[in-house]
Amino acid sequence: MSFLPKRIPSIIFWLPSLILFAFASSASAGSWEHSFFAGTQYPLKVTYIQGEQPGPTVMVQGGIQGDESSGYITAQLLSKSMVLRGNLIVLPRANVPSINLCKRQINVDMNRRFDRNYNRFYEDRVARVIRFLLNQADAFIHLHEGSGFYNPTYVDNLRNPNRYGQSIIVDTLVYKQIDLARTVNSVLDELNDHIAASDYKFKLFNTRTFDQATSYPEMRKSLTCYALAEHNIPAMAVEVSKSIIQIDWKVRQQLTATRMLLHRLGVEVTPPAFTDEDVRAYARTGVEVMVNGRTLGRDGVINLAPGTTLAVKPVSSGPSEFAPELALFASDRPGVNLINARRMVLEPFSELELRSDGRKVAEAKVRLTGKLPNAPGGDIPVFVCWLNGNPVFVRDGETLHAVLGDQLILEGMWGSDLKEVINLKGFVAIPWANNGQDLGWEIILDPDNFMSKYALKSDRPGATRFRVARETPGAPAANFYVDIRPRTVLALRLGDRHGQDLLVPWISGGSYRLPEGEYVFESAWSNGPDNKLVATAGDRPIDEGQSFTVDYNRPLKLTVRQATTFGDMGTMTFTAGGLASLDVPGPNPRPRF
Repeated sequence: MSFLPKRIPSIIFWLPSLILFAFASSASAGSWEHSFFAGTQYPLKVTYIQGEQPGPTVMVQGGIQGDESSGYITAQLLSKSMVLRGNLIVLPRANVPSINLCKRQINVDMNRRFDRNYNRFYEDRVARVIRFLLNQADAFIHLHEGSGFYNPTYVDNLRNPNRYGQSIIVDTLVYKQIDLARTVNSVLDELNDHIAASDYKFKLFNTRTFDQATSYPEMRKSLTCYALAEHNIPAMAVEVSKSIIQIDWKVRQQLTATRMLLHRLGVEVTPPAFTDEDVRAYARTGVEVMVNGRTLGRDGVINLAPGTTLAVKPVSSGPSEFAPELALFASDRPGVNLINARRMVLEPFSELELRSDGRKVAEAKVRLTGKLPNAPGGDIPVFVCWLNGNPVFVRDGETLHAVLGDQLILEGMWGSDLKEVINLKGFVAIPWANNGQDLGWEIILDPDNFMSKYALKSDRPGATRFRVARETPGAPAANFYVDIRPRTVLALRLGDRHGQDLLVPWISGGSYRLPEGEYVFESAWSNGPDNKLVATAGDRPIDEGQSFTVDYNRPLKLTVRQATTFGDMGTMTFTAGGLASLDVPGPNPRPRF
């Protein structure tokens, strides 16, 4: 039974669109993966699965809060499913940094960032992509793990209206023509027949989000409310209980409930086979990481010379059907994943710890041997940084030139044996403990994320300048400056079916005629590194090397975005015609190279 009669036309047109942009890097027939924010501390992996038969598209998401392991395990298993009818978009781990630390949130609760387009923390960038993906969905299911056992009346501390576990949550019973209560109640009737313990049975939890007197006003900022109110699609959350310790039982029940909901939404899936022991043990199975050529955990101690750059190489990341997220933390920088961040050993730290989906699976002591050479340039203080993964040495008073969206890590001071404090004025690394220490954190250079009162005038046209200050107790003061210029898209490089390259000048809002056929997206050129841009064709991301088709009946809108923020940098329309030609809006605009 489907309750999406008004959505059927969009469902019918979705499949031809999907076929039009079938990408060459598909993991298997009918499915492919894409990683947003690759190379950052907050990677977001999404799996698209096209069913064997046409039907609606449902988006399923887990892991928006990192202490809810059932949700992301269930979603991960679902991403490996065979889809018989309809289509799936699955985001197994929406909030990787919080999963790495087994915490509900890092800066802010990501599931309270959907009432408007925030732009301060990494959570807001991830939420931006989630909103983008919801544009493609005809329904949404959110997988959670809540405390206690929901009950509409107070029984005791674990069973009351303020507990969320063992429930299917809706924002309202009926929204316009969407009968959420009918769908959820039919699932509960079937699901609870197979659950013996009364506490473990699921209940319908109506938060009455849109009521003025709701007891849960914070739900107006949630993702299910956004999906329902802004996209007019069915949205619900499946919550298992943190008070149930059997993770394998919770995953199976959550997966069963999700399959039942998908069935009623018009999507039929067959998940991969797995055992209860698989669920309990996957995080520790087949996980191996090497640090500077040595397997972490195999040897008790890793010797490092001061000034050494850590070379971290994941060798094996565990069972593919569970695909755990790996993180390597140094004892002095908990929360900075060294698998996705560079580090030069300038200050001593005691150990390295490897986590798999937030669980510690290996560790090693670290011993520094030798002494750091003196800084070049005599007595002038030298700052050590990483800019887009490349080491940069900046002397006191100098200026580091960067482009919006670049990644900066402040590593320390060369030759210092002090516990350094380095502060990028205007940037706050830890909102709840703004101690001025920005050393080691990944900083996405976006002036809109910084406090404007610290912005300085730059001598470079269009650039915004910020000061980086050495604030180490007992050390002489030193500063350098970071100039951040806007990122400008210059051109797109495409390949045609004959293997010829085609350079398309970028004009946001303009259109370009191409001979009908298939083209390969090779890169987008800008005034910064190419890997700091990402392209989307319609509602689909396009990786470098992937193909798209331009035909007479369907113009293609190609949008370029910031890779680290997903900020929109403009759209061009490609149409099929004779010879390649550019149509530009307005009076004679010209691309600038």
